[in-house]
Amino acid sequence: MPSLDSLAAFVQPFVTNGALPTTLVVGFLLTLFSKYIAKGSGRTLGLTVATLWSLALVTGFTLRLGDANGTANYVWFLDPALWTDSIVVGANWTLNAALFIPAGFTLAMFLRSPVRAVLTLSLGSFLIESVQQITSVGIPDPSDFVANSVGAVAGAIVAVVVLTVRRLGRR
Repeated sequence: MPSLDSLAAFVQPFVTNGALPTTLVVGFLLTLFSKYIAKGSGRTLGLTVATLWSLALVTGFTLRLGDANGTANYVWFLDPALWTDSIVVGANWTLNAALFIPAGFTLAMFLRSPVRAVLTLSLGSFLIESVQQITSVGIPDPSDFVANSVGAVAGAIVAVVVLTVRRLGRR
C-alpha cells in the first residue's frame, strides 16, 4: 500500500497545475445557473448542484489550466501504440475511473437514464482528450478515455441500484 507521502506526491501536481482552481472556477460558474437549470429540468436544486459540481470536478482535473505540457505526437485515438496500455490499471487509471464515478452517478440520477449518462460522459471524455491533443493542455491518452468510461459506467450502476431500491421501498 502506498504511503501518505507518495500519495501526496502523486496528487500535488494536480493541485499546483491548476486542477483545483479550475474545478472551483467552473463549479462556481455552473452554480450561478443551477437554480435555472433545476427549474428548467424539473430536478431538485440539490441534485442539480451535485451534478454540476461532479462535472466541474471532471473538467477541472482533466483540463488543468496551468498544465500546458502536452507531449502527444500523434492523434491520440488513432495511435495503436497508445491503445496497447489502455486497460493497464495503475494509479492514474484508477484516479481517472474514480473521478468519473460521481459524475456517472449524479448525471444518471439527473437525466434519469443511466445509458444516456454513460454515453454523455464517454463522449465528453473523448472531447476532453481531443481538446488536450489540440491545445497541448494535458496529455491525451486512450487509457484515460477507457478509465473515464469505466468510471461513468460504475457510477451509473450505483444510480440504477439506488433507483431500484427506492422503487422497491415505495411498494
